[in-house]
Amino acid sequence: MQPGIVGLRGAITAAWEEDLRAVRQDRYDTASGKEALAFIQRCYSLVSDLRAPIQKAWGLGGHVHVADSPNVSGPGPRVSQTRIKLRNHGDLVAVEAFTYTDGTAKHNPSLGLDREIKVAGTGALTFVQELYRTTVAFLEIALNLDLALNGSTWLYEQLVANHFIATGRWLPVGEVYQRATREFAVEDSFERVVSMFAAPAESNGSNGSHGAEAEMTLAVEQLHRCREAQADLEGFVQAVRMAVVADQENRRLTSEEVARELSLDALTTIKVGRLLAMSPEVCRDGEIGADFATWSVLPSYNVHFFRRAATIDEYVVVAARIGAKAEADQSRGSRPPSPLGVETSNSMPDGIVTFLMTDVVESTALWIQGRAQMYSVMRRHDQLLAAAIESTGGIVLKERGEGDSFFAVFLRATDAVIAALEAQKAIIAEPWTDGIRISVRMAVLTGEADAQDRDYRSPAVNRCAKLRRRAVGGQVLVSETTYSIVADILRDDVQLVSVGKRRLEGHERPEEIYVLQHPEVPLEAAVAEDEVAV
Repeated sequence: MQPGIVGLRGAITAAWEEDLRAVRQDRYDTASGKEALAFIQRCYSLVSDLRAPIQKAWGLGGHVHVADSPNVSGPGPRVSQTRIKLRNHGDLVAVEAFTYTDGTAKHNPSLGLDREIKVAGTGALTFVQELYRTTVAFLEIALNLDLALNGSTWLYEQLVANHFIATGRWLPVGEVYQRATREFAVEDSFERVVSMFAAPAESNGSNGSHGAEAEMTLAVEQLHRCREAQADLEGFVQAVRMAVVADQENRRLTSEEVARELSLDALTTIKVGRLLAMSPEVCRDGEIGADFATWSVLPSYNVHFFRRAATIDEYVVVAARIGAKAEADQSRGSRPPSPLGVETSNSMPDGIVTFLMTDVVESTALWIQGRAQMYSVMRRHDQLLAAAIESTGGIVLKERGEGDSFFAVFLRATDAVIAALEAQKAIIAEPWTDGIRISVRMAVLTGEADAQDRDYRSPAVNRCAKLRRRAVGGQVLVSETTYSIVADILRDDVQLVSVGKRRLEGHERPEEIYVLQHPEVPLEAAVAEDEVAV
């Protein structure tokens, strides 16, 4: 679940559940004889009702359009470039996707949204399911996110989450299915739900009773995407931070200590204990009392990775990366785990760190040349740079400086250099459309800085920005501090070539500047001579 999307997902599932409840109670009106018109109106209305959570997920001013609007001239910032139109074809509703280019809408079947939906004579359940599947598919494309709402798993997870929040207990799969069928119209058979959430039962004529008795437990990341779970997850994350402290002091963490320090009631303490017991990356060697009324755990050997995880989003990212690294290390067989390679997009390193700053050259002129085209180009630019930075262990922070820029931080200088190379490689190789090709300049600099309020304020940051200003499009400049760290340990195919000393704007001390070179990536090698020190 991407950070910031939980609220939007919850608003969709709440409306979806209400409509499934209405179908189960035989009170959902499909407007017999006018089903296509009713479907279109309800889809448009649903998207309109979701505007507030969309803005929270996407930023102030963010909204999407399902059809042309006379009040909007082109997509513009924070307005989805993707639109859909629903057409009434009698018994059918035709869905067509459009993309805005040159300020006008152009049919774009390549988005995969185009289809025909039979709505007459299909029944209320099919009507509702098609309504929400259409809406979800559109929002995922328009907002470039994953709502994790494929299939019906979300409904059963929400039922389990509701029970856990209220009682601190997990439900057996059989009871989950019974509650779903009693309250909502569902399409899944009992056997299918058992196969999704429980170990398969032996074939003994018991109609799956063995699997039905298995508890349906939710991992922290599953609970995170369910409604009303955030308060309990905040308590869990605070307990994780206490486990980090306990690890430093080489002692156990107890339910009494957690309840006292966090002012938790008995039920919340039980829930925190259950979540800790299910998190081997945080805790081990649990001593659990009856129904988790009391418990104590030893911190996991990996718990130190969570020392800066202050929110559930940060916890989920760190846990996922620990799991991914464990799988990768097992597949390699011989490479030991790296103790510094796991950080989150929100937990930031400090001390000696390496910054990567980028900027699109002459972006203002490109925006004037074609606003609609640049919206699409910059969206792709953001995806390419974020992928290159995050895949090498970097943390994307925010814009820094003028233009369309990126600011990222790395624990390892080598990772920052490789991230810059991979980002330039992706930008250069991208088959840009709409007649616009962007060029990006980059700078890499290592220095001392402390992380405060998701930002860095230090001379090193300012110096990196000035180094970036000396670069040209399709170029990566590397500072002498970074070079001194990575010169002997970079891959053989990566070269840092000195161009001599330069004075950076506003700085008296000149420093040696290096340009990144690679035999398969056409990077600019020359740096202007006008600031060469004498």
